[in-house]
Amino acid sequence: MKRFVLAAVLALAGAVGFTDKASAQYVYGYNTVNPYTGSYITNRAIVTPLGAQTVYGYYNPWSGAAGQRYMYQNPWGTTMYRSYGGNPYLGTGYSSGYYNPGFGISPNYGGYYRYRW
Repeated sequence: MKRFVLAAVLALAGAVGFTDKASAQYVYGYNTVNPYTGSYITNRAIVTPLGAQTVYGYYNPWSGAAGQRYMYQNPWGTTMYRSYGGNPYLGTGYSSGYYNPGFGISPNYGGYYRYRW
């Protein structure tokens, strides 16, 4: 999470410091394969002056495991995180996440959840 916040701050500083036509956003992403496990991994991040979000996904064709993680934060501190995944071969899965309303609002108004099956 610290990397995400640091990347958001650096990208925001770069976007504000070097603003030009249609350059106020930063998009980063990659796709790769882990040679040891055979997993396909994808990652995307978008940072604009009004917020940052990232999506990370993975899939392993040998074990059937798959999942996705999504994170979002805006300049006012509102933060949302969601993660889910599962394995159809074993019939297992999970879903979790949290919401924090941001600066000036008590975190007690946020929430979290976690389910496993």
